[in-house]
Amino acid sequence: MGVLSSRAARHAFHLPVLAPALLLVAMGLWHLSTLVVPVGGVLRDGWHLLQLRGIALGLVAGFVVALIPYKALLSRAYLFYALNLLLLCVVLVATTARNNSHRWLSLLGFNLQPSECMKLTLIVTLARYIRFRSSYKTFRGLGAPFLLTLLPMALILKQPDLGTALLCVPILFGMLFAAGARLRHLLLIVLLGAVGIYPVYRWGLREYQKARIDGFLAQLAPSSAADGERKLLDQGDNYQIEHSKQALGLGGWAGPRTADGRNEALFRLPERQTDFIFAVVAGESGFLGALLLIVLYAALLSAILLVALRHRDPAARLLCIGIFCLFAFQGLINIAMTAGVLPITGMTLPLISYGGSSMLVSLVCLALVCNVAARPSYEFGRGDF
Repeated sequence: MGVLSSRAARHAFHLPVLAPALLLVAMGLWHLSTLVVPVGGVLRDGWHLLQLRGIALGLVAGFVVALIPYKALLSRAYLFYALNLLLLCVVLVATTARNNSHRWLSLLGFNLQPSECMKLTLIVTLARYIRFRSSYKTFRGLGAPFLLTLLPMALILKQPDLGTALLCVPILFGMLFAAGARLRHLLLIVLLGAVGIYPVYRWGLREYQKARIDGFLAQLAPSSAADGERKLLDQGDNYQIEHSKQALGLGGWAGPRTADGRNEALFRLPERQTDFIFAVVAGESGFLGALLLIVLYAALLSAILLVALRHRDPAARLLCIGIFCLFAFQGLINIAMTAGVLPITGMTLPLISYGGSSMLVSLVCLALVCNVAARPSYEFGRGDF
């Protein structure tokens, strides 16, 4: 199969996927345009203009991906995987630390984050490996998919980037479950992972990561009003969570009820243009704005899942399921983190948060779903998942 014909190319613009996605991008741009964020002691605005570069690159890359048959991409999955692993190694040894982490490569003026690219690369690689196999239905056969996942996770944790590394887990489990892996085997692995939580916390995390978990647990404990005020002033481990919850509460039904319409809690919230953008949406547009965002995400996820269910090619289904898991869990964890339900993990909100690499990868993921939707499934696996 070659590149799509002009008639078929029009079908690659799968509106059930693209419509909610573009509305989310527009929603993110609108809220970024309202932000003034201190950077290096200087107040900066125009975040929506900076975001446009990532959107433009994502649209161009997505258009190319939508035209190339997804089976051609799958056939080169291991090459993409090896190149991405190489980039993860390069970023650790050949870049200068920013904010105590090695995450970005500067390419032609664009800061590329290889860990973001690895999320999509892992989905394509797992789909390539699993599609016609049945070995993963045995406990021993799960070794290869887990090895393919744990290797990039280890490199991403080394940066360190705990949030992105954790996202690899639901992608792996979701794709294995959809492919027919035994539930009891997956639950046993979850149980073994739970046993290892404390050793990882005790010896595997950096101090600031432990502080985030400690701060999350501290905010769950009952305390007096004076204690709560002292924590806010002290900018302790739960400083971001407390101010995020304040911003959510002050948002009201349709925005803050102040003379100037400003939510003062947002001005004290660090990383509000990236990790805490949901607090900006809810803090400026209120409950109705947050509800609209969640409805758009639900529409997008439903459209991705429908593409997977309607396709008979195992590889196509796996690609869509992996992307579904990526968007679903990343969005859920980010929103829960913003509301103080989960610890801070440094995870962006797809299509909304500021970040060139995140936007680029998100748009390419959706283009891959459109790619699958545009091509009829003539192949049959050994059995339906």
